[in-house]
Amino acid sequence: MVPFQREIHRRGSSSAVPGVKADLPGYRVLFPEKCVWVSSMCACAGGEVEAPSEASALLQGENWEDQPGTSAVRTRIIPNNKRAKLKTCIQKSEGRPQSFQICINITEARQLVGENIDPSVLLEIGDEKKQTSVQEGTNAPFYNEYFVFEFFAYKEVFFDKVIKLTVMHSKMLRSFSVGSFKVDVWTVYRQPGHQFTNKWAMLTNPGDISTGVRGYVKCDISVSAKGDAVKPGPKASDAEEQIDKNLLVPEGFPSERPWARFCVKVYRAEGLPRNNSSIMANVTKAFIGDNTALIDPYVEVSFFKRVGRTSTQKSTAEPAWNEQIVFTEMFPPLCQRLKIQVWDEGSMGDVAIGTHYFDLRRISNEQDGDRGFLPTFGPAWINLYGSVRNGSIGDDTVELNEGIGEGVSYRGRVYMELAVEILSGGSGSESKLGRMLKPSKDAKAGKGVGKDGKTPAGGGGGGGGAGAAAGGAADDDKGKAAAAEVLPVESPPALDADNNETFLLFGALFEATMIDRKIGDKPISFEFSIGNYGNVLEPPEKPPPRSPSPAFRRRALDAPVSATPTSPLLLGEPADAPTTSRSSTPPQRPLIVEGNRYYMHLPLEKQKPCISVLSNWENRAYRLHNSNMLDNIAVLFEGGVASAAELHRKSEPGAEHLLETALKEFCADARSFVAAAEAKLKAEGKSSYLTQLDRKRLTLCRQELESMIGDARSVVERKRKAGGVKEMLQHATKLKQKIRFLVEEPQHTVPDVFVWLLSNNKRIAYARLSARDLLYSSSREARGIHCGKIITLFLKPPGKRVADLSVQAQVDVYLWYGSSSDSVHMLDDLPAGFSAATGGAASSRPPAALLCAEQHAFQLRCHMYQARGLIAADTSGLSDPFARVTCLSHSQTTNVISQTLSPTWNQCLLMSRLLLGGDLQHVWKEPPRVLVEVYDDDALGRAEYLGATVVVPEVRLASDPYAPPTLEYSPIHCGSLPGGDLLAAFELLQMQESAEWSPPALEKQEGGIYTVPANIRPVLSTFRLEVLFWGMRELKKVQLLSVDRPQVFIECAGKTLRSSVIQKYKSNPNFPTLVDAIELELPENEHLHPPLSITVVDWRAFGRSTLVGNHVINNLKAFKYAPPPALPAPTQTHRPPKVTEPPGPSTPPEGSTSVCVFVLDLVPQGGLILVFPRLGLCPSAGDTTMTPPLTDPDFLITVEEDAPPPEEQLGKKRAGEARSTRGRSTKRKKRTIADESAECVIDWWSKYYASRDKRAKQDGSPFPQVFDKALPYQGLLSDGIDSLVGGEPDGDKRKKQKGRGTLDPNLGPATKLATLELYSKELEAEFASFNDWVNTYELFRGKANEEEGATEGRFVGKFKGRFCLYKMSEDNAQDSDQDTDGGDFRVSRGIPPNGLVQVLVRVYIVSASNLHPADPDGKADPYVVLRLGKNEIKDRDNYIPKQLNPVFGRSFEMQATFPLESLLSVAVYDHDLVGGDDLIGETRIDLENRFYSRHRATCGLPTEYSLDGYNAWRDGLKPSELLSKLCRDHGLEEPLFRPGRISVADKVFVGKTCFVHEDEPLESYEHLSLKVLQRWAEIPAVGCKLVPEHIETRTLFNKDRPGMDQGQVQMWVDMFPMDLPPPGPSVDISPRKPKGYELRIIIWNTEDVILEDSSFLTGQQSSDIYIKGWLKGLEDDRQETDVHYNSLTGEGNFNWRFVFPFSYLPAEKVIVVSKKEHIFSLDKSEQKLPAILSLQVWDFETLSSDDFLGTVELDLHGFPRGAKTAKLCKADMLTEGTERISIFQQKRARGWWPFAKCGELTGKVEAEFHLLTAEEAEKNCVGRARKEPEPLPKPNRPDTSFSWFVNPFKCFFHLVWRSYKKYIIMALVLLIGALFLALLFYTLPGAISQKIVNG
Repeated sequence: MVPFQREIHRRGSSSAVPGVKADLPGYRVLFPEKCVWVSSMCACAGGEVEAPSEASALLQGENWEDQPGTSAVRTRIIPNNKRAKLKTCIQKSEGRPQSFQICINITEARQLVGENIDPSVLLEIGDEKKQTSVQEGTNAPFYNEYFVFEFFAYKEVFFDKVIKLTVMHSKMLRSFSVGSFKVDVWTVYRQPGHQFTNKWAMLTNPGDISTGVRGYVKCDISVSAKGDAVKPGPKASDAEEQIDKNLLVPEGFPSERPWARFCVKVYRAEGLPRNNSSIMANVTKAFIGDNTALIDPYVEVSFFKRVGRTSTQKSTAEPAWNEQIVFTEMFPPLCQRLKIQVWDEGSMGDVAIGTHYFDLRRISNEQDGDRGFLPTFGPAWINLYGSVRNGSIGDDTVELNEGIGEGVSYRGRVYMELAVEILSGGSGSESKLGRMLKPSKDAKAGKGVGKDGKTPAGGGGGGGGAGAAAGGAADDDKGKAAAAEVLPVESPPALDADNNETFLLFGALFEATMIDRKIGDKPISFEFSIGNYGNVLEPPEKPPPRSPSPAFRRRALDAPVSATPTSPLLLGEPADAPTTSRSSTPPQRPLIVEGNRYYMHLPLEKQKPCISVLSNWENRAYRLHNSNMLDNIAVLFEGGVASAAELHRKSEPGAEHLLETALKEFCADARSFVAAAEAKLKAEGKSSYLTQLDRKRLTLCRQELESMIGDARSVVERKRKAGGVKEMLQHATKLKQKIRFLVEEPQHTVPDVFVWLLSNNKRIAYARLSARDLLYSSSREARGIHCGKIITLFLKPPGKRVADLSVQAQVDVYLWYGSSSDSVHMLDDLPAGFSAATGGAASSRPPAALLCAEQHAFQLRCHMYQARGLIAADTSGLSDPFARVTCLSHSQTTNVISQTLSPTWNQCLLMSRLLLGGDLQHVWKEPPRVLVEVYDDDALGRAEYLGATVVVPEVRLASDPYAPPTLEYSPIHCGSLPGGDLLAAFELLQMQESAEWSPPALEKQEGGIYTVPANIRPVLSTFRLEVLFWGMRELKKVQLLSVDRPQVFIECAGKTLRSSVIQKYKSNPNFPTLVDAIELELPENEHLHPPLSITVVDWRAFGRSTLVGNHVINNLKAFKYAPPPALPAPTQTHRPPKVTEPPGPSTPPEGSTSVCVFVLDLVPQGGLILVFPRLGLCPSAGDTTMTPPLTDPDFLITVEEDAPPPEEQLGKKRAGEARSTRGRSTKRKKRTIADESAECVIDWWSKYYASRDKRAKQDGSPFPQVFDKALPYQGLLSDGIDSLVGGEPDGDKRKKQKGRGTLDPNLGPATKLATLELYSKELEAEFASFNDWVNTYELFRGKANEEEGATEGRFVGKFKGRFCLYKMSEDNAQDSDQDTDGGDFRVSRGIPPNGLVQVLVRVYIVSASNLHPADPDGKADPYVVLRLGKNEIKDRDNYIPKQLNPVFGRSFEMQATFPLESLLSVAVYDHDLVGGDDLIGETRIDLENRFYSRHRATCGLPTEYSLDGYNAWRDGLKPSELLSKLCRDHGLEEPLFRPGRISVADKVFVGKTCFVHEDEPLESYEHLSLKVLQRWAEIPAVGCKLVPEHIETRTLFNKDRPGMDQGQVQMWVDMFPMDLPPPGPSVDISPRKPKGYELRIIIWNTEDVILEDSSFLTGQQSSDIYIKGWLKGLEDDRQETDVHYNSLTGEGNFNWRFVFPFSYLPAEKVIVVSKKEHIFSLDKSEQKLPAILSLQVWDFETLSSDDFLGTVELDLHGFPRGAKTAKLCKADMLTEGTERISIFQQKRARGWWPFAKCGELTGKVEAEFHLLTAEEAEKNCVGRARKEPEPLPKPNRPDTSFSWFVNPFKCFFHLVWRSYKKYIIMALVLLIGALFLALLFYTLPGAISQKIVNG
């Protein structure tokens, strides 16, 4: 505490600076002082220091802690250790490309903008494009098409990909975009289940944001990586669905998102690599030998598939752009990251310099109101990292510089700003933007288009005009979408160099070991750099650009001649500041490590070289202090949660209390920060240096912490409720993630620190540290976690690394980073015993070295006991492990243990004469770390790396009494993978020659090997391990030969138990001897139990044995024997149950209700009888004439069960039926779809659909499990409660029966159906893999690695067995001997014999969903293949063409012999005409596990007992027989059947056992027995849940795509032993065939149709009206009326009949369309579409294409009732919540419906609908149009209705004569008169002359 007291004293004395208040100890400092110099310096300077303006502003807003009310802020900081926290993982694996899959299902689109469009959906992800089919003439197309995109990429690259959906209007020659929608992959992956299901994507036009919403597309989008399972969602079309409430946006996003402008302002850059690294520059360098070409940088910004770039600045490493790139997107965007890249333009291709990503979540807050804020950043610097600055171009270089992987070097920084502006109106903002764009056409803007090879898919040609000239790349949307605009922007206020501050990085190299021998033959040095400061090979070209301020000059000039102990670094002239840096250690030649020829070390025992790097940065350290304070809170909280989790894992008490304490302390810490943030916010008004993000982040942190405090309180308060410690830990983990998210500061200040190992002026290996972790603050809690501490760094080579250990050196360094004014504190935390060689803090310069005042000799004893779970490194699947222990200058190696993954070395490694410098107390508290590496020994090659861990030895000083260390497990890491655990103890013993005390001697064995002393080895006890050897399964070939005679070796604690040898594996894979046992010496502490190894060998000819595979079990805790609970005694000692019955068989009078109390259950402990009342008619035990009404169940024991079904078919009565037909209402129920369409035939599919509806309702409720649990208690407390399929109470049911008119027609049959369980995953996942009788262990062989699919390739088979471990005592030792002799083992209790069993297997394949496309057209032709042993059933003939969601409805039956044929393979293949069929995917089921399981998975229990019908009993044994068999198998007494009750193991179940069959009483216990079986889990001692009747959903996999979901198959399996009575016939699940219907539509008239044509003669408006109609999907059967010509008023008369025959599935409410997709298709593909009728009105044109006038689309399930008159017909009929009718119920409908175009009313049509079944249509045939039979009369059209082309005279008469009659007559008279006169004048001269001549 002495340094801390000194610090307080100094902090108190700093008040000599004017305007700066003294800091008081115990106060929490948010922004410690940055610019305050120590008092002695100020005194020498004259007592006054002129602080820079920014500093003074900072100081004014900083001393908030002196305000009243803050002194009570609590301080809790991380313990001030001298060494950094131990990290056992020394290196992390590099990220690898991996497989991803994006699955998109386009269901439908609605409200598309456009007239009579032919829409299709184009899907784009990166460069891949796929398209749906084109739907003709509709604005609401239905697709239901499924697409799969596969990627193999880095995670960072993949998550930035953008999924773009574009609706295209496809025409003959070109396509037009209707609208588009974009979302990035990361947004989808963050959703629950990594998917959006049944969501509506809102389409917009980014090119013209004023157009608004362009439509909606309903789709499913899921993103899956290897191992992720995709849950299929229902694909349904609901006409009444509310689109606005189900948009495709993450939860919490607003449904209406405004447009916003994202302005990325790029000002300037500095520190970029100077030399050009392009291809041509490298060629030039190769020829000339020097590269003097400077870079030509430009900045490229990518956001949401759009790219913009700045102009190119020629030949400069410090360019100034002053440009902004503007993106217009909706806000909040469905994109997480914005990418900034700096490129070097080159003639042969551009080269990336560095990449930075903005996570928008870190720079914004999405909360509502004033609590949130828009994304904002800066203006601030962002630091760029990438490859080595002077490195040559290569693959690693390109990837690092493009943001893939961890950057290994600083590449410069960019000064920029991000602002978001919400656009209030579309067009106005656009026009303003356009005006701003005009002056931006500048010649300096550089190239207009992006570069080939670097522009992402979003880049393309210029977006036209200024955008292209300015360098914005256009979107892909046919060049029409707005590109990112590039505009000039004003330069920010010049960054005053006076505001910069000098920072010092000080370091001391304490140890350097593990240096690779290859680089150790030349002197090596270590370089420390921050930014470009300290870079030896490429120093900054010039000193930091700063003109010394007056204050700085005064400080420099007035520096004292004789330095005082409290003076900071000597500051000479500013230009000389960088020259004082000493960034690398002196070169030294390393020495070979003692005991290991591969490693070398530097001899640094007496003198520790120091480095000091001066750098000049803006003073923004307050950001890092904030982050450090949050980090302090996070570290403390994480430590508490980790301790609690460890206690919980070990099942030790105290975990809950520890976790509660951690949560409370977290709340206190968070409150402290909240108080600090509030104080800071009050003072922020005075501060001008804070950016907007600085202020907003303080508010955000305060709000988030307040929210987290509330969460933590709620977790503590509800701890005693359900969930316990496990649930608390889950909540605590979420809190950890939240606080960690807040820690990262997005606005960079100081670059990271790099430590490089240099050899021969080459960079060999590096380590990277965050400057925030090293930053000094006068406040302990704002200090970096590594500041002033010794850090152990493992230097790794840059670039890609192999899986081997790539550590090139291990160094222990002391690092301190802070302002030069705080440099006096740099040695404060130095461990005691070290002093500065040149005076340290008393000197004017940082010391060049640290001297070690004293050295102590220690002996390190490494007690290497054993390891477990190591990685397999040999082809046999095992390893030959040995461990190498390294500490400082010594290293030792253990022996090699051959062929094991669980070596027991039992070896002590001695390292004598370890010289440790420093104070003894420091060594005792924080000794040096010990590195343990584990290798696999190879005889021929180099040892292979298996993993490593770091441990801390226990120190024993000579002055302390000796105590043996304890063995502890340390985790071994191989890269980022777990590599097992090491059980060892390490002790560091002080050696003193003169001391009397000496460490205890060690036992030495032959060969000079020391064993672990007995007092350290765990205390052993005798345990007995019983092993059940059941059999081997799925053994593959080994060394090209099949395994025929396998044997299992069980190895544990040095002993081996051998199973019997299976003589012929193919004949019987089970072991002849079932059980064996072995006694082991195991530690009493169960946490130290050794692993258990299962090894399988195959015995071959001549006594040879070959290793098949092995499996290692690391934890034996699961095998600990727990005695079974005692079975219930046969005699009852408590009160027997009683049943209260009404006296006599009399019937209560009508209108009254008799209350009948039945026993629900019996609690044996206290003899408590639980009773509940039940309303209804209750007969006595002997009365058989009365039955309950329809609403009461036939059992009264399980209120949560469903009521039994009624009669399956009309007129049928079943034996043992639960209900009679008496008392039923004879009133006619409302006709439903099932009644009308399915003819009341109830089949298995009825049960399936009822189950699906029930599941949908359960999923719709927010807490289905809570409600399920509450149901039994609800039954106890309420009267007449009963559950329906949807969980409705009985009262609701009665109400619905009374008010039949309100019954929803979409709910299907009104009758109650039996249901089955629908599992969304495998049955094994629900029932713990059926491992209740034996466990299945997978055997592996071969080398383990990280590559994809490696596990599948190593799998060689399975071993089925069971283990039982218990401690031996003297008493049970004798018992166990007797047990063994008598053959009675604990492990085999309840296990059946393992002989051969004949079984009848029935496999039901219902359907498949989301199959992976197998054909080039994106479809598949799936069929099912079953394999069971040698039996194979190929259902190839029944393939389903062109379908990815096929409904198979197939059942298969085969006989099998267990265990020979126990693995069922269900595969789905794609049918191909040419070549072999392709495997889509397969799933495998272990039938044997199901067959023998106590859960009885052979045949599921139905909800009701029925003899025949759709719910007929399938099992060979009746429920009562099954109940008796279960009791016998579990050693219980036979069940006692008495009228009205069944007694099983002290439980009495009461229910109805008396039924009426054919008017005769019948006693049947089957119904009640079934209810008892369903509640078998409540039977004490032996009870467990029995498998119900079910359908399971199994995921399909394909070896070619390991771990990737290939689709799901819905199925179930029934098994029946052949030695029991044969079962009934198999269930018929054949798909329902669609029923034939005929829809007849008579188009009577039209009114108010808009008039499109105008007469060129008269100008009169008219239209030639005709109507088109078709059913969606049946466009080939499109029908048209004749044309009503020349309608002058919009009235049309037609009397025209459309006749549409179609096939229909009533239960699914879909039309089934079977047709060939194209002329080359061989098969018809089946498509299911919603029943939608389209009617359109057109204007006929003779010489051009017809004009579209309007349309109406009617969903036949629910369309508005037609208006009675044309006047009442309005456009809002289709939108408002008007009464809707279903043609399937009404059968007939007539009225007026509106035509609409672009949302406007364009006409009305009078139509009549008539729906008939195909049979009815055959009997009553009608003709189409007006033809026979039943012809329609011709319409009474006006005379003007004709075609001018066909009737020209009529046209003349009606159009010309009527209008121009007068003029025509006058013209004719004038024409005749003119002709007469003309003829007169023409003939008169001739006539006169003739008369004259002739006389």
